[in-house]
Amino acid sequence: MKTWSVFLAALLLPSIQAVCPDKEPGLQPWMPGHSEDHRVTIGYGRKVLLTTSATVHSIEILNGGKLVIADTKRPIQLRTKHILIGNKGELHIGSRDCPYKGNLTISLFGRLDDTDQEHSYFGRKYIGVGTGGTLEIHGEKKLSWTLLNKTFHPGESNQNNYLFQRSWGNRGIIIHVIDPKTGEVLHDDRFDTYRSKDESSRLAKYVDGLDAGLILAMVVNDEGSNNLEDSAKKSLTRLGSRHITSLGFRHPWTFIVTKGDTSSVVEDHAVYQGTKASSEALSSRVFQSSYGEHFTITTTSQWVQV
Repeated sequence: MKTWSVFLAALLLPSIQAVCPDKEPGLQPWMPGHSEDHRVTIGYGRKVLLTTSATVHSIEILNGGKLVIADTKRPIQLRTKHILIGNKGELHIGSRDCPYKGNLTISLFGRLDDTDQEHSYFGRKYIGVGTGGTLEIHGEKKLSWTLLNKTFHPGESNQNNYLFQRSWGNRGIIIHVIDPKTGEVLHDDRFDTYRSKDESSRLAKYVDGLDAGLILAMVVNDEGSNNLEDSAKKSLTRLGSRHITSLGFRHPWTFIVTKGDTSSVVEDHAVYQGTKASSEALSSRVFQSSYGEHFTITTTSQWVQV
């Protein structure tokens, strides 16, 4: 008689779960208070967790030092002239797997006539990362802009509606071309007028080559002014834009027009506020298709201060 032995082996794998930066073991609560003369240095392996609002002259993080911002329900406002992250220094506000959900404002204060010596590279009023430094900022994803080509009522299905949204990684001026007879998007393109002057020329040729009567919806995503040249500005001005010539760094801008009809223009423009506040441009217009059906085009372009 043969005897059979059966062995069951259970393989136990460790469960790996992302730890939020402010939950990392070993962090020391840090509440420096409020003093514009307090120069802070975080170094030599010191790891601190900022849990409340504070005002200090400056913060330097180096030599293994780490500053983490607590993710709390209470707003935190950090006021300082500058933050310098040097070799092996780290500043963490959330992480990729654990985005920051709180309300944090970092305000850089100071005057041009301050007697403080400015940094040879960063100057004054900066958050600077030197060689070997680490800065991690991860917040909740914000919607950069949205385009709808039809009125969307609560409770309706999204059939026959078109939604296009882009955030980081799609810098420049984005154009959608829409059929006025049906409300359908015929094609779209992006022109990185921040990076390249050639993109300005391509934008001008693209716009000039479109047939009259088509609907154009445009927005700036991220930044579109750095290499926006006269060729593109003149083409957009001929379409009816009044603000394209004054477009500045990171300015939100939206524009809707039926090509060949400057009276149809709907345009909005806002100035970038930096860390002071959010800024947004929004344009919307109702059109009627050849079938008598109404559809709405809405474009938004925004910088959100979190």
